[in-house]
Amino acid sequence: MTTPATTPVQVTSPRNLPQEVVEQARERMAELARHTDAPLLRARLTLRQPDTRPARALWTADASVLADGRPLAAHATGRHALQATDEVVDRLRRQIRRVIDAGVAQRNEPRVLERALVALPHEPRHRPQTRRKPPELRDIIPQPTPYPLPESTFDAVADLIDLDLEFLLFTHDRTGEDVVVHRRDDGRIGLLHPPGSPLADEDELVVPEPSRYREPIPLDRARNEMDVLEHRFLYFVDRADMRGKVLYLRHQGDYGLVTPPSPSAAAGG
Repeated sequence: MTTPATTPVQVTSPRNLPQEVVEQARERMAELARHTDAPLLRARLTLRQPDTRPARALWTADASVLADGRPLAAHATGRHALQATDEVVDRLRRQIRRVIDAGVAQRNEPRVLERALVALPHEPRHRPQTRRKPPELRDIIPQPTPYPLPESTFDAVADLIDLDLEFLLFTHDRTGEDVVVHRRDDGRIGLLHPPGSPLADEDELVVPEPSRYREPIPLDRARNEMDVLEHRFLYFVDRADMRGKVLYLRHQGDYGLVTPPSPSAAAGG
């Protein structure tokens, strides 16, 4: 492997973080370039301390990079800024291996994921409390899924862990269906899919779960159910375009509507 060019890293951090710590964090992000011959572009690292009082002793790190044309992102926490940086860099490193060194990933990543899944319920969670709004005042805010390209269950679970998400809507590369991996209350990962999907047999890494709806439903019906029952999120196939979507309650009190990519975007067009 040839020595890669230095990867510029944009770092955003609180003003009271010493400059030498900022530079060390920048260097640790830049070292990601050592793991691939392909150029890494648009490398960004944001370090912050949560606003909630119980979490102020911890730091959070959000990082992103463009690797071989694919945007990658990760979230992690640590007892200090550099520990959070190390954690988020490690998560990005795993993603880079999956994207660029697929053969190595298939041999090594299952053990990494199994360990991550075991640790998942014990990771600190520092999410702000949702600001409640009366149901009739909640707007619906559309937003695309974080990963527009079709991927396997294996990669989707890794993305869920690396981004520290509650759920992830993605298009499955095996069936072309819009499905969801999510954190279950028992600590395992669920795979929500349309009823009758071949994905019901993927029960090694995840718990397959058919959608609660036997057929597509209109968005209004999904919203009405959220208004009454206030689920964490609701997966459904939208009757309007026959695509799988997720309606969830945002921290600001409105609804977020996660939508899959268009066929042209998924194909890179």
